[in-house]
Amino acid sequence: MHLLHIKGFKQEQTAEVLQQNLPITKRESEVLFWVSYGKTSWEISQILAMSPRTVNKHLEQIYRKLGVDNRTSAAAISIRLLEATH
Repeated sequence: MHLLHIKGFKQEQTAEVLQQNLPITKRESEVLFWVSYGKTSWEISQILAMSPRTVNKHLEQIYRKLGVDNRTSAAAISIRLLEATH
């Protein structure tokens, strides 16, 4: 887990931006945030202390709620939104 933390990084604030602007839950916003940084499901599971299967279940819900078919499309929405707010 030591390689996955970025000093001075405000994950909560940024994931909160996603939650406030998209129809997703807090946990889904955290997963989507890390997807937008190119993390794999396994890496996200280590960062957020959940199983990779749980990450994938959150992704399924994110895809449904955002009307997309894959993580690349979900990440594109997230990145556009994050860039617009910074």
